[in-house]
Amino acid sequence: MLALPLPPLKPCRFLKRKNRFLVESDVGPLHLPNSGRMGELLLPGTPCFYHPRATPKTVGRLLLLESRGVLVGVDASLANRLLELLLREGVFGSLADLRKEVRLEGERLDFSARIGGKEALLEAKNCNRVEGGLALFPDAPTPRGARHLRLLSGFARAGGLAYAVWMVQHPLARAFALDPEDRVLYQAAREAKRAGVQLLAFRVRPTLEALHLEEQLPWVWLPSQEDLEGHHHGHG
Repeated sequence: MLALPLPPLKPCRFLKRKNRFLVESDVGPLHLPNSGRMGELLLPGTPCFYHPRATPKTVGRLLLLESRGVLVGVDASLANRLLELLLREGVFGSLADLRKEVRLEGERLDFSARIGGKEALLEAKNCNRVEGGLALFPDAPTPRGARHLRLLSGFARAGGLAYAVWMVQHPLARAFALDPEDRVLYQAAREAKRAGVQLLAFRVRPTLEALHLEEQLPWVWLPSQEDLEGHHHGHG
């Protein structure tokens, strides 16, 4: 099983969130590389694990926390390193020319590569919101995520390979869905699917030593508000 090793971690307790990327803990201020709301995870007193490395503003970086008896990964920046691991292992096909942080139409995508001899673009997304076994993305509206999907759609329509890959850092996830509440992202994803973009989600099981890549999660399309209204009118 593929695993991404983590730096040495120390325990702490979450106290409160100061802003999008800063939390207060019992050991001092910590960097939180995640802009999601995480209301169900970041509860006062929650046991957490951080990598101690002092900066002018923080004593370290928050990577894991405990929720419902399991470890959940909250460092969203590790999603592209997990995707790189899958790529280098040949999970998507034989790999050549892997490049990171590719600029396209004013946006940055995580990777470009040749996969099985074809040009490919790939974007990794992080998810750690799980409700009743269903991983849900996003946790806060993401216009940037929608722009990325539209870029991938254009690339796929022009004949390239395009992948949007969600890394669900939560071992209780059994399936994956996009939250239709973020209408712009949801529509962009539907268009991406029609354009031939591969939409994938993988479960990741965190331990104190590593993030373990587990199986691909089944994808569920939840009905959007438009679907429900259309259904309703169809029977009116």
